[in-house]
Amino acid sequence: MTSTQSAMASEMMPKLKSPSINPKVLIAIVAAIAIIGSAAVMRFVASEKDRELLAWQNRLALIADSRAADVESWLDRHSKELGGVASNPSLQLYLSELLSEADARTAEDPAQAVFLRNLLSMTADRLGFVEPASKELKSVAANVRPASGVGIAILKNGKILVATSGLATIPQELAAKIEAAPKDKPSLIDIFTTDRGKSRIGWVEPIYPIQADDSAQPIGRLVAIKNVDADLFKLLHHPGATEKTLEAVLLRREGDNAVYLSPQENKDAATELALTTPDLDAAFALQSPGNFGEKKDAQSQRTLMTSRLIAHSPWVMMLRINRNQALALSELRLRQIQFSLFFALLAMIGGIVAVWYYGTSKRTLLLSAETKRMAKQAAAQEKLLRVVADNQLEPIVIADENNIAHFANAKAAKAFRLGFPSDVIGKTLDALMGAAYAEGYEKANETALSTNKPFVRTWTIEEEGNKRTIMSEHIPLVHVPVDGLTIPTPGVLMIDQDITAIVKEREHSERILRQMVNMLITIVDRRDPYAASHSACVALVAKSVAANLGLDRLLIESAETAGNLMNIGKILVPSEVLTKRGALTEDEMKWIQQSLKSSVRLIEKIEFDGPVVDTLRQARERWDGAGPLGLKGEEILITARIIAVANAFVGMISLRAWREALSIDEAIKNLLAQIETQFDRRVVVALADYVENKQGREAVSKLIPTEPVSA
Repeated sequence: MTSTQSAMASEMMPKLKSPSINPKVLIAIVAAIAIIGSAAVMRFVASEKDRELLAWQNRLALIADSRAADVESWLDRHSKELGGVASNPSLQLYLSELLSEADARTAEDPAQAVFLRNLLSMTADRLGFVEPASKELKSVAANVRPASGVGIAILKNGKILVATSGLATIPQELAAKIEAAPKDKPSLIDIFTTDRGKSRIGWVEPIYPIQADDSAQPIGRLVAIKNVDADLFKLLHHPGATEKTLEAVLLRREGDNAVYLSPQENKDAATELALTTPDLDAAFALQSPGNFGEKKDAQSQRTLMTSRLIAHSPWVMMLRINRNQALALSELRLRQIQFSLFFALLAMIGGIVAVWYYGTSKRTLLLSAETKRMAKQAAAQEKLLRVVADNQLEPIVIADENNIAHFANAKAAKAFRLGFPSDVIGKTLDALMGAAYAEGYEKANETALSTNKPFVRTWTIEEEGNKRTIMSEHIPLVHVPVDGLTIPTPGVLMIDQDITAIVKEREHSERILRQMVNMLITIVDRRDPYAASHSACVALVAKSVAANLGLDRLLIESAETAGNLMNIGKILVPSEVLTKRGALTEDEMKWIQQSLKSSVRLIEKIEFDGPVVDTLRQARERWDGAGPLGLKGEEILITARIIAVANAFVGMISLRAWREALSIDEAIKNLLAQIETQFDRRVVVALADYVENKQGREAVSKLIPTEPVSA
């Protein structure tokens, strides 16, 4: 700058206008903005913390529900299996004979005892009521193992009648527990520790005489004892959980103490704690099951926890996670957001001061300062957006129409096994995720760009034996907002979301809907007091025969569904026709015969996965082609041939107003007589095999009423 220019600048400086706002007023404005802005930032951060806690509360609730359900299912499975053994007619019969011949027993075990011991041994092997042989015992060539205290036995008045080798004797402590159990109903022997330090659990099932009435007394008790090991404890581990401190444990209240029944991640943790310990998570779990809380574990580490009661047991399952680990990412994100917001607040205050200081006379300088301020603000916003994107739980990637990535968040970079999100830029999807996965993404991107609409696809992935369901969203972009790309450069925003928990919940809802449909079919069947449970029995027989023939899952389900729905047309038949005693008139018989067609008309617009409607439409066809549609032999759907045989079989063994029911053997004989004329030989043979060799006789007999059932 020349001396003349300097002089001119000096002359101009006094002419610059001074700030028009009083400094005291400006300070008050700045202070007010700082206080209000700081309060708003703190309130926002507090609300975000509450939102993160609520998210963890919901997630822990879902995991706790699933783990508790698995433990309850484990208990129910053992109880049902052992109850089935106790109510086995053969066991009841042989036990009764064994007891009646007790006085005449010889030195050798009677045949009844041998049969019962074999039955108990098979059950023990199948359900795990055996003690694994030690290394020393395995090296000895011996057929008989010493009594281990694990196994199944039948007791009468506290004495062993028959038992597996592991339970040949009953320890005194266990005998007391068995004696304390109710005599006339199933009960659980809660987890106890033997003098050798082993944890065990047991079940007691009463055994009644065969064909006993409600007043009958048990003739014995089935006692089953097994080790409490990984078979139960593995159910406490949630599939797919990656948090190291997330654990589920089983608790039991003993007096004023909380006792841990399952192993803890911290092997040095106490297994018994006082319920009066302040803020103890185990105490809160036992005292307030089902609630969520922020508590402390035995090492005084803060935890997020919830609990669930385990049905049919004195147990409570507690699910907890170290609070610092659970909220580490969210607290880091909130600190970064808080810093960015305070930085923006300071930038705004600085801008106000700058505007006040320079005034309107320094427009050029103000414009420059404003440009710099906006650049800083833009940089801060970019940093804020990067923080937000990198702290999202789902992988996010933006790729152009050639499937070249131009943006990725930290989650995506981690999924691609790269160190930083910037390492993703410029690479193809094929190079990032492999050809197998990339093909699905590329096709979805092509669909989204061609239709100019968001495209969503759902697919499954299996990792380490665990299946996960992924929902990928593909959102078309007119232009990828990245500096240096030619405008326009079309692209796709891709977001992956793990919806495994949602899919499981939907499957649960579908099961409930199926149960409601079964209830509706039962109501329809009960309009005919002589055909109650007819649909359910036809569905059972059809499903079993289809499985016996080796059909695929879709055809088996179609046969079962058709059996359930075949009588829904009876809702259009007058009640007086269904309940009429004696022979039906021609018109009344026509009502009954038309009910199957009515069933087809009622459901033909429903979209089933398999050929349910066509199965019912062809159910009256005959093997020799004399049916209403004229189809014959293999032209008839296999599911329709199964329904025809199952319906005829159930109808013959069911009581009707105009006739008595046939026996199962008579019904099968009639079916065999009509092979190659009305029925398919393979289907009839498969039904006979199911009835005679696969417990079909017992299953069908349970469903068929022996007298009319009132509506």
